[in-house]
Amino acid sequence: MRVLIIEDGNEYLESLTRFVPGPAYIQARCAAEALQHLAGADTDVIYLDMRFDRLERSRLLGSIDDAVRRHNGNVERGYRYLANNQGLFILEELRTNGYEYIPVILAYDFSHELSRFEVLARRHPNLSWIPDAISPEEIRARLDRLGG
Repeated sequence: MRVLIIEDGNEYLESLTRFVPGPAYIQARCAAEALQHLAGADTDVIYLDMRFDRLERSRLLGSIDDAVRRHNGNVERGYRYLANNQGLFILEELRTNGYEYIPVILAYDFSHELSRFEVLARRHPNLSWIPDAISPEEIRARLDRLGG
């Protein structure tokens, strides 16, 4: 199984490699790198981070103008919004580029936002989520179910 991890750090790559051995893990640090990888290699599952607060602003997807308008002209809050929700922008970019068939595990806890997840799942039927506090066995079971 090949799992593409899209994150701006190394946390998921290190944790999955160490605690959930078996799959081949490949890392992309932004949407552009992810699309480049997907164009050149088969991928069974995408493991997507939600927050990209370490990514250079110029590499963030989404309209900063819209984000600033949404936050009453506050540029810093606009960029923070793009970074905090970057996983959703990347998810949409994957869909737009024809990769909606690949199962995506979004690393975000929607347990208190189930209606938000339901809206996302209607647009992205191969989307699931997991909270950060999850056991390696649960991650393995999810990977096996989605990519197996």
